[in-house]
Amino acid sequence: MLAPLIVASILSGFPGTTNRAGHTTVDPGFDRRRLEDEPNPYTCPDENHKSAAEDWKVMGTNLGGWLVLEPWITPSLFYQFLSSDEKYGTDAPKHTGMDSYTFCDALGPVEGNKQMRRHWQAWVREEDIASIAKTGSNMVRIPVGDWQFAPYGPYIGCMDGANDELKRVLDLCSKYKIKALLDIHAVRGSQNGFDNSGQALAVKWTQVTSQADDGGITTFEHWPIRSAEWAGKFELSSWSYSSINDTNINSTLAVVQTIVSMFKDHPAIWGLEPLNEPWQAIPLEVLKKFYWDGYHIVREGAPKWMFVMHDSFRGYPSAWWDFMKGCSHKVLDAHIYQAWNRPGLMSTFYKNACNFRGNVRQMEEQVDMPLIVGEWSLATDNCAMWLNGFNDNLPGYPKVSCRMFPCAAPYMGYEQPGTPPSNEMPLQGPYGTGVSGPQFGQCPVGVEWGDRNNEYMTTLTMKSLNSFNSGHGWFFWNFRTEMEPRWSFIQAYYNGWFPGNVSDVHAAEVVNACPPPTVAAVALPEAVAPTAAIAAVALGLAAPQPAATSEATSVLAATSTPRGVPLLAAGAVVSAVAAASALVARQMRGARREALLEDLLGSSRADSDYASYGQ
Repeated sequence: MLAPLIVASILSGFPGTTNRAGHTTVDPGFDRRRLEDEPNPYTCPDENHKSAAEDWKVMGTNLGGWLVLEPWITPSLFYQFLSSDEKYGTDAPKHTGMDSYTFCDALGPVEGNKQMRRHWQAWVREEDIASIAKTGSNMVRIPVGDWQFAPYGPYIGCMDGANDELKRVLDLCSKYKIKALLDIHAVRGSQNGFDNSGQALAVKWTQVTSQADDGGITTFEHWPIRSAEWAGKFELSSWSYSSINDTNINSTLAVVQTIVSMFKDHPAIWGLEPLNEPWQAIPLEVLKKFYWDGYHIVREGAPKWMFVMHDSFRGYPSAWWDFMKGCSHKVLDAHIYQAWNRPGLMSTFYKNACNFRGNVRQMEEQVDMPLIVGEWSLATDNCAMWLNGFNDNLPGYPKVSCRMFPCAAPYMGYEQPGTPPSNEMPLQGPYGTGVSGPQFGQCPVGVEWGDRNNEYMTTLTMKSLNSFNSGHGWFFWNFRTEMEPRWSFIQAYYNGWFPGNVSDVHAAEVVNACPPPTVAAVALPEAVAPTAAIAAVALGLAAPQPAATSEATSVLAATSTPRGVPLLAAGAVVSAVAAASALVARQMRGARREALLEDLLGSSRADSDYASYGQ
């Protein structure tokens, strides 16, 4: 028990980023000398390993909304709970599913398991894994719930068969030669209060009296009172923990042990992440002790696995300075989104995407941990229906006028209860503190950027990859959704927003997407120089000539290297090569789009899932 505990500041991820709760990170800084003088039990002096120098990268996507439910990803599974306030009145809380926990609680073990088995089979199919492999991805991140390995509460019976499904997909990963990172996404008591932790906490239900003689309106409140009880007793008034729940923490460590014992010999598994997004209120010392204990469980039972630790929305060096110094097989995970940012020009989102590179490099160099961006998307607004919870929204969000789009056909078939949403019904309850939901058969979706939407999304992708590839890779969130291409990796790739091979770190359109480090001049390889010169002429920038025409316009310089390679000013490298590579890339993406469409149409549901998806 810790009393009193240090009050955590409200932070998010990298300095300047905004997380799902609308909190923005501020780096508190640190006194390095003081930290060096403090005892540090979390080191591996005998190994003295330099992890950040390791030469590997992961590129792929998350299989979210599958084993851990999130209503915004698969709304068709949750339409059945609309109007529960009208049907059940004050009993609505017992009949409303808004996450994995309440889904099972509302439906019970028999009906819940029937729907879950249908969902598991329909949401992640062999054609999805095959499509991910065709993008050039080398890995998927698979969120799992702790209840799969130690059932409790309403999960008992409701989630039977989840591990068989996990093995099915792991075997598919082996078949298509991609690896998997297992991610314990949801744990007992919730580690962050989000619905993606298994249970949204806290939720307060209220009966509001109305003037009409209808018995009142049943509403709920979540965001203003959000809590997380995995780590202990949380006090909202002081935004701190008054005690630590060792039972919960140890139960998660036991799950880590069970996963290691169950899957240590599976060839597809690359590593394990013991806890997704533990929120920033958890005392850092408590979290580090948990990570340290989990690390040794994995190293002893599955010594080749990588051990991945989320940064707890504290993506700055002072939080992780010297933690696990010298240890091998360790990775730090940061989640970077722009969807919760203030509305802005696309140029602002571009700039942010390129600036992430400095954050990634700083963390790797100062903390000596390989850093992966385990979640990111192309969303630039908060419009995706139920992104901030079933029938709810974060106060003040969305900050733009969202687009309404016909709600998607249910991915598991029309036998799913509650589908499709009625074309005759307005916004239905139960109502949270914010507004988000289907209206007259239309669902809110992200705002498009006019006629230049594909151009903007492609450029934003390339700039993001430029930054994330400077570390040890990334996982896009998510592999698919029912309605949102900016959150759907397969659809984004199909739209031509990604390079042809997403694992090609040398793709010119990615390498040249962000301004390079400032240099006086850059010598181009022989194979690139002619293309750059042609592109410069085509753009009207210049033609080869004895001297640059002006300082303001980047052109070919007069001199050459001893090998005859033209010497270009840095700006010309970026402008010319990027223009040429972009032209080729557009042609390749167009061809890829047709080829992938042909492949996907070979599957029974591809026509509805991808061909017209997000258009």
